[in-house]
Amino acid sequence: MINVRKNLKAIIVERGLSQKQIAFECGMKESALSTWLSSDNDASLRKTSEICEAMGISIVDALTYPIRYIPEDSINPTCEECKKKDEIIENLSELLRRYKAEAKQKPKNNSL
Repeated sequence: MINVRKNLKAIIVERGLSQKQIAFECGMKESALSTWLSSDNDASLRKTSEICEAMGISIVDALTYPIRYIPEDSINPTCEECKKKDEIIENLSELLRRYKAEAKQKPKNNSL
């Protein structure tokens, strides 16, 4: 099973990023991010997407880490299959952005 939280922690260390800066970009406290990264629960798509966006990586790369979905040295600008994969990734990224925007606009129902 993919442990996206473990992958994100490894990417943070590998890139020398600050959890404080990532938390700020996500609108959360550093302690909340640290707790989220250390949790054993399933990671929510929304929060994972926010963290990936703050880190400047695709959610696909976070899921497949340490292997890149499409390695840089294998990209061929004339490859039709590569273009299709890039389009799929862009479409998924756009759907995630829309989902996140809609989720922020909807009031939370805490009565359930």
